[in-house]
Amino acid sequence: MEQFANAKISVRQFTILIIIGVIGDSILIMPTIVAASSKQDAWLSMAIAALLGLVLGAVFAAIANRLQRQSPITALKSRIGKAAGGFIGLLFLINFFMCGLTLMSEMSQFMTTQMMPETPVNAILLLFMTVIIVAYRYGIESFARVSELLFPLFLFLFLFLVVLLMPQVDISNMKPMVARGLTPVIKGIMPAFVTGFAEMVVLLMLVPHVAGKAKLTKPILWGYAIGGLILFIVVDLCVLVLGPSLMETKYYPTFVLAQKITIGQFLERLEVILMLIWIITVFYKTLLLFFALVAGTAQVLGLKESHMLTIPYGMILIVATIVGTPNISEYNQLLIFYYPWFDTLFCIAVPLVVLAVLAVTGKGKKAQTGGGGAKP
Repeated sequence: MEQFANAKISVRQFTILIIIGVIGDSILIMPTIVAASSKQDAWLSMAIAALLGLVLGAVFAAIANRLQRQSPITALKSRIGKAAGGFIGLLFLINFFMCGLTLMSEMSQFMTTQMMPETPVNAILLLFMTVIIVAYRYGIESFARVSELLFPLFLFLFLFLVVLLMPQVDISNMKPMVARGLTPVIKGIMPAFVTGFAEMVVLLMLVPHVAGKAKLTKPILWGYAIGGLILFIVVDLCVLVLGPSLMETKYYPTFVLAQKITIGQFLERLEVILMLIWIITVFYKTLLLFFALVAGTAQVLGLKESHMLTIPYGMILIVATIVGTPNISEYNQLLIFYYPWFDTLFCIAVPLVVLAVLAVTGKGKKAQTGGGGAKP
């Protein structure tokens, strides 16, 4: 058995990973993709998306509780056979790969357009992926403990920015409310819902590592609730401070939001705080997706260890990001109009199939490795 085969994380760490994963890249790109449809009603779309996120969180919790501390891939292979279970596992892997690719693309685009325009994108991606691989090789216990240390820092920096932005809030930016009817509001719900909440189907791959046998409904719902609240505050502040026009036209409105902070002409240029917040959340969401992709591949193929997959997958993701990423304008159009349908299929429809299979097959056969399959 591999070194990290029996690695366990606490329920608290599990909740923190869900919160950070829900926030992820959404803290930077969510306001733009919601405002593209909802304009000044983006806050309303985000509020409804957060409520729907709680419903989806309850669905994921139902799946997690039925897994009995197994990964979904291992559970499906033991209940419906290696072929059928492996096929559904392959669908999960496609989802993890594509979501990881989008995060790598967003990170590289942001760094090269806003922070380090003269730095080659290859160098940025190589450095980022190297840190991801090192974190994976240290194991889930290690990066879960670090998340527990970074989360208070994240909350402090976030609240610090919120408080400093309060003097610039303008309620009139929300008016007129629902001026164009409910259709634009409904259109804005979809990208916010799938980007922020549906992609956290990756939490199911963490289930085998959660210590204890208690149900996971409460930590999952708390993770979705806190993450959703933070995203709602971000979108709300963008509407109140920037207004719908600037919020829609800027690619990174949250970054612009931080640039607007000016206290007494000496406390300025605080966008670096926002960048630190975003790096923490994007790093962890990418790490969770990479963890699920590598460990899931080992489980689908029946491998005893997964370390050997880290470098090949890292190289594939770097090359795919460089080759497959369009310019930032086309990328935003993909996020708004096409990518939500991909997430709907792989992050909602496939888990619903898994839930139905688990409900029909009952408890199934417990894996000999303690329910987790191949581990990092």
